[in-house]
Amino acid sequence: MKSTYKYIIITLFIANGLASRTDAQETKITQDLEQWTSIGLSKKINKHWKISLEEEFRFTEDISKFDVFFTDLGLNYKFNKHFSLGANYRFYQNKDSVGDFQNQHRLSADFQYKYKISRFKVAYRLRFQNKDEDFFTNESGNNLYNLRNKFSIDYNINNFKLDPYFDMELFRRFENGEDSYFNKIRWTLGIEYSITKKNDIELFYRIDNELNQDYAKDTYIIGLGYKFSF
Repeated sequence: MKSTYKYIIITLFIANGLASRTDAQETKITQDLEQWTSIGLSKKINKHWKISLEEEFRFTEDISKFDVFFTDLGLNYKFNKHFSLGANYRFYQNKDSVGDFQNQHRLSADFQYKYKISRFKVAYRLRFQNKDEDFFTNESGNNLYNLRNKFSIDYNINNFKLDPYFDMELFRRFENGEDSYFNKIRWTLGIEYSITKKNDIELFYRIDNELNQDYAKDTYIIGLGYKFSF
């Protein structure tokens, strides 16, 4: 158990170093406050397979502008209580610079490991993600890849429906013809409330710090989500 805590502390220390690291040239920081609201459904097909569907709406520019909404469809396979694999497709409607909604698509594949220590649950997720303006044609000029490493820790409070959690996620970006680099680190502190065994509400506060960019952006996010499983 001590070694697990050491691993978590070391990981957070390294991530903090990456977040605070600056290039030789001056970096200009911009800031924004956003609000993300989601509703999700999930269906357990059997002890191994689960399918999920989620809708999310995002408001930007100090929560004054409706900017993004998407539909997210996922499929998950659970090997045992520790290991699982997942695949996901996301369809975006994202406003461009003139305010028109633009179609975007994203595919991702996940590997996840979970381990329970008393009332703590420690998890690691590796995600490979492709985001494209239109991968159904050969005309897209914005084909991006991200490799995402996410570490999380949850705590189950005894005889209490409110459970806190903390996540840290590091993004590494790949583009054709360019060197890969760390482009973002994400910090999330949240709580989950179980209304019933099948209904949950999630509230979180998130900080996204862009890395290794001339005009980096710090985004502060207030999130609210509802999940129903059946």
